[in-house]
Amino acid sequence: MKKTLIIIANFLIVLFTIFFVSLYVRNQSAFMQAYNTENFMNMSIGMEQVTTNYLEGEQRLCDSWAACINSRKMNMAEAMDYLNVAQRLPYISAHIIKEDSFTGFSNRPKINAPDDYTVSYKEIDIFSSLNELLGQQDQVRVTRSYTNPINGVQSIAFCDLLELRVDGSDKIERAILMRVIPVEVLASKWVFPSEKYSDAQISIIDREGNYIIKGKSFKNSNFFEFYKSYNQTGKDDLDKLESEIHETGMFTMQNSKAESCIIVHVPVNTSFDWTLLTYIPMTDINKNNIDWPLVIVVSFCLLILLVFDILVIMRFNRKLAAAAQEADSANKAKTDFLSTMSHDIRTPMNAIIGLTTIAEKNVKDSQYVSDNLKKIKLASNHLLTLINDILDISKVERGNISLSPVTFSIVDSAENLVNISQPTVRQKNIDFRFRSKNIKNEYLYADQLRINQIFINILSNALKYTPAGKQVYVDLSELPSEKKGCIKLEYKVSDTGIGMSQDFMEVMYQPFIRQTDSRINTIQGTGLGLAITKKMVDIMGGQIKCESQEGVGTTFTVTLDIEVSSKEESEQKLPPLEVLVIDDDEVLLETACDTLTALGTNPDLAESGETALTKLLAKKEASKSYDVIILDWKMPGANGVELTKKIREIAGNDISILLVSAYDWTQIEEDAKNAGIDGFISKPLFRSSLFKKISEVLGLEDKAASQEENNSDLQDMKVLVAEDMDVNWEVISTLLDMYGIKCKRAENGKVAVDMLRNIQPAEYDLVFMDIQMPVMNGLEATRQIRKLENPYAAGIPIIAMTADAFSENVAECLEAGMNGHIAKPIDINNVLKELRKIRQAKPDFTKRDDYEN
Repeated sequence: MKKTLIIIANFLIVLFTIFFVSLYVRNQSAFMQAYNTENFMNMSIGMEQVTTNYLEGEQRLCDSWAACINSRKMNMAEAMDYLNVAQRLPYISAHIIKEDSFTGFSNRPKINAPDDYTVSYKEIDIFSSLNELLGQQDQVRVTRSYTNPINGVQSIAFCDLLELRVDGSDKIERAILMRVIPVEVLASKWVFPSEKYSDAQISIIDREGNYIIKGKSFKNSNFFEFYKSYNQTGKDDLDKLESEIHETGMFTMQNSKAESCIIVHVPVNTSFDWTLLTYIPMTDINKNNIDWPLVIVVSFCLLILLVFDILVIMRFNRKLAAAAQEADSANKAKTDFLSTMSHDIRTPMNAIIGLTTIAEKNVKDSQYVSDNLKKIKLASNHLLTLINDILDISKVERGNISLSPVTFSIVDSAENLVNISQPTVRQKNIDFRFRSKNIKNEYLYADQLRINQIFINILSNALKYTPAGKQVYVDLSELPSEKKGCIKLEYKVSDTGIGMSQDFMEVMYQPFIRQTDSRINTIQGTGLGLAITKKMVDIMGGQIKCESQEGVGTTFTVTLDIEVSSKEESEQKLPPLEVLVIDDDEVLLETACDTLTALGTNPDLAESGETALTKLLAKKEASKSYDVIILDWKMPGANGVELTKKIREIAGNDISILLVSAYDWTQIEEDAKNAGIDGFISKPLFRSSLFKKISEVLGLEDKAASQEENNSDLQDMKVLVAEDMDVNWEVISTLLDMYGIKCKRAENGKVAVDMLRNIQPAEYDLVFMDIQMPVMNGLEATRQIRKLENPYAAGIPIIAMTADAFSENVAECLEAGMNGHIAKPIDINNVLKELRKIRQAKPDFTKRDDYEN
């Protein structure tokens, strides 16, 4: 009886479930059809704004060309020369047409006549509809579509008036500037912003129904002809359609396959005769109709549950047990990862703490402290990048690492590499050499932090896995690149450490993989270094190679094609000085000779202290002398300090002596100065560092000094900072004050809203908004500000300044109404960049016209 009752109860439950599902699907289908229709129309109306923004953007670019040409009073030839420089996109051309003759020139030659740049619009009537707009400001002046006489491509043109100077006189002639864009380029700008409407199509027609942009489902050359061809309609209905289609609305029609479809029509606000048409088949709108197969499948599944419910539950239990075990394994892996990640973080932290201690002991030497702070900043930037990669492992595993190219000095990167390596080199007494070869371009354009991280990861591993007393050699070379405007930078790190097995080399680029070896079990590390390095090298289009043999050593070679920066290097030339270079490293002697020769000096080389002393005595006997001696600190026999004492005995104090080394200068500084050393140069020997130090010790003018960046354009900007932490407020206010930027504080989001509620125009230029604050957080405060009745307050730029630095946090800030995002810790360069962006884009609200608009 109980079994029968249970079966009857389950059967009734199945019937009720099927009935409920059917009723629910029917109602939901009707609701979703209405919702999809309304949503499609709203999204279509939104596409009009996309169209407007694009047209206005193209018009502004055309206007800026015209303004530049008119302000400089150019003639036709000068204007065309300017356009050849200003317009670089290959698929867009620029024409200048004389107003009286409708002839002129193009910055692109005719397709069948590569030497012919003339163009004529006598037979193409595209300007008549623009006559009233050409003289007006703040208008989009765009032609209808036409065939470009230069290349025969269907195009449209954005126009503006020019006043050109006639050659040989002060007479002015009027002309029309045209920015000509192919229609197919326009079509690529319009993509429907939802996967739900993947079959939707977008077209644009003019007032007569001719297509500007034509969707693939539209036939004929005219929309009204297409409508008449596939829909039964009378003249009155067609006339009504032709008059109403240029207003916002929606109707249904038949397409060429006799399928019902929806057409939404929206006039383009910036154009006087264009209408945006969006098309979608009715089947896409009705996709949520009753799905009877689904109902049948659900019913069948319910019946299966009646019979096999116990088996299914047991199966789920087994899966839950497996999932629990997997979760335990994941937790253990996470715990192991967190317990072993300290090494990669400790490497830059070691440099930061050590350099800070050194700076504290030399606080009276401002230049020394400044150099240490610069090194600390570089190490801090590396640490920040490392932490971001470790905390966002999924980003690394997907290779989703963004590059931020900047102009940087490869000399600074090399010096930073040497400085970070010093504590380990000194601790393990490693024979460390850093050599540069053929570095002709100091300033490069690439992601400096990523390049530094690649270099540091490889060198850090070499130092970490090389026993005390062994060798680590670094070679940095510049080679020719096949890419135009680039050089090939080769970075090679060779060590005589423990080496790697061939089995491990096959998997060494996988995350969290470390070689199992009793010799390295006590060495801490995340197992991420090589994985991150490999992905970064791949993203930058470079190559990484490894040669290794257990018990012998390892050599990593990284080659990167890097763009040469447009920053001009100051001319570096020295008088024809007699320079003696003393070093037991043949590679360094060779590169030093080439570099010193390029600087204009006469270098002489000595591979040992004995050879150097012999050459000094020969010079003295000939009543001659060297101007500068550059000698290595660590050499076989006598070291650099001991050799300096012997040189002073022979040559006295008339020769300037510079000590070079890849080791830390501080541990030998006192002994070196007492011996007569005049200065120190860190290896590798770059042209700029040699020029700077030789100029310094000889009292020559330092031509390499560069002026500080001028930020006077940011002075007197007014900023409101919403920040609840006193220390953070002190940091940002001090940084802003350094650049003459005035700022006030709001202790939380509510205070910020109250301070902005009744502000006057130009009282504040922008708001820096923290996110995590008491009373009211930054996101809610931004939403409240955007709803204020005060138009200036509601539209004030708001930049998030927060420690929430992941991509989802940035998206959340923008969705709340913010204009940008700066991650903590604060990089003042990013702050200045945002301030300058706001200053350049913001209207002058002290002028009534700008305020009312």
